[in-house]
Amino acid sequence: MNSFTVGQALPDELDVFSLSPQAVPELHFESTFPVRNTMSRLLLLLSCLIALLALTACLQQSPAQEITIGFWNVQNLLDEFDDPLLPYDEKFSPSSVQERLGKDAEVIRSLNADIIGLAEVENASILKRLVSGYLSKNGYDYYALLEGDDPRGIDCAIISRFPFLARSVDIPDLPRDLLVARFASNGTPFYVVVCHWKSRRDGNNEDVRFSCAKASATCVKEIITSYEGRTVPVVLVGDFNDTPQNQSLKYLEQQGLTNTMLSIPEDARWTIGYFNRDENNMDLDCFDQILINASARQGDILRWKSTKVHRPNFMINDRRAFNGVKIPLPIDDYNERIGYSDHFPVVATFELVQP
Repeated sequence: MNSFTVGQALPDELDVFSLSPQAVPELHFESTFPVRNTMSRLLLLLSCLIALLALTACLQQSPAQEITIGFWNVQNLLDEFDDPLLPYDEKFSPSSVQERLGKDAEVIRSLNADIIGLAEVENASILKRLVSGYLSKNGYDYYALLEGDDPRGIDCAIISRFPFLARSVDIPDLPRDLLVARFASNGTPFYVVVCHWKSRRDGNNEDVRFSCAKASATCVKEIITSYEGRTVPVVLVGDFNDTPQNQSLKYLEQQGLTNTMLSIPEDARWTIGYFNRDENNMDLDCFDQILINASARQGDILRWKSTKVHRPNFMINDRRAFNGVKIPLPIDDYNERIGYSDHFPVVATFELVQP
């Protein structure tokens, strides 16, 4: 991992360069103390001394701040332009794109996470339209999308209220790479890795998703550790297209990752519904998940507190019933309707501890 892309700060262009770990942009915790203009020099010095002592006491107490890290598969955030380089590019009308951007922003504002991984975003241009226009007042000044080779052009992306560096890590047999984002707080790094594994369409593709699991584990345990020269906190978020009970996710647990979705009761952790015509039943699956390594679970800088599925009322289709039972599914695309998504977002809360 020798080259990173800077998380784009609006309105600058992306820049790719080699970077040493010591040069990474950081999150800063600032303490300010008001001083009156009429204060004498002696009182000013005394005030500065008191402020310094107070700051030292605060540092010794290692106050913690909360930071939230989320993920959402936005389902087809695609633009209105035809891309001849994409074999299966989908083109939407300008009005449909505007409606989708508005609905995506509505969900993201309600989620209100500090860092959000996204799936199914076509390109950096439409991502910029989302954050600089529809989310311009919500603090998401940094974002990145690293183009993959998906024939539909759907990529992983990340938006953040904090600066970061980003790069991609290849997954064999999958055109969508891992998006690896490096953050730092007071010189201590932590990572958010965004993934979107192979879907279950056109066959189950279980072997491909297991390959995705191996690549994800290698990224967390070997690539990042090798780059940093030590183990650092890593949060793996994404649409895995597998549940915590499938072998791919169990493999990640065997590799030392904790699946935070297991902290949620099984009947409440689902993020997507799929109508199983063979069994005439609605399958409710937990495909969207947040996993953490030991350093993110109870580390010196990042400490996991809780995880939840975010289901805002405006996103729920309360008119859909299956076998006489109403299920609070998300309002997704249907015929000409532009929905929110077929996935609910997930979000985890961490303590960000000042050393």
